[in-house]
Amino acid sequence: MNWSNAMELDDLKSAWKTLDERLERQDALNFAIYKQGRMDRLRRGLRPLMVGQVLQMLFGITLALLAGTLWPHHLDVPALLVAGLVVHVYGIAAIICGGATLGLIARIDHGAPVLAIQQQLAKLRRFYVRTGLALGLAWWFLWIPLLMVVFGHLGVDLFRHAPAVVGWGVATGVAGLGLTWLFHRWTREPGRDRMARAVDESLAGGSLVRAQRLLDEIAQFERE
Repeated sequence: MNWSNAMELDDLKSAWKTLDERLERQDALNFAIYKQGRMDRLRRGLRPLMVGQVLQMLFGITLALLAGTLWPHHLDVPALLVAGLVVHVYGIAAIICGGATLGLIARIDHGAPVLAIQQQLAKLRRFYVRTGLALGLAWWFLWIPLLMVVFGHLGVDLFRHAPAVVGWGVATGVAGLGLTWLFHRWTREPGRDRMARAVDESLAGGSLVRAQRLLDEIAQFERE
């Protein structure tokens, strides 16, 4: 190989290297633009969840105030005292869970790598589903002390004047909770994967499901 051919080969290698660097920069730019667009959609998509948590906290404040203004004045009435404390604690729990969920949303680093964002979103989803289940399933029974609190503000001890209502309410709660558990077990049986997935997505809510799909799209684009 003569000197001229060697120079041409070096020029060709240099040209290919320059082209590769330009393509890499272009790919990185395309990915950054694509990711930014999807992350903007993700932020907007989480807003309904944030609004829901604010409403949950307001509802919790309402319950806490409703019960907190009753039970301290009925320390000598066991039924109203217990009912008021139960509703009061539930209201505080709803406030704490709503605030914690908002905190997890705020801590999502939209500029982090996709895998890190997926992990943050998974943590948010686990917390939201678990607390949502706890707060939701409690209503199989919570409506009873809440009803007692409402009647207590009207000057009526529901447990004393209509114990059958409370008794039937507890029985209904036990039956409803049992049926819920049976349904959950039924969806987890072999061959019902689609049903189980639908239940899981309904528990997670549309905002989190859509956010996860957007992250999956970003990850797929990055791999390609």
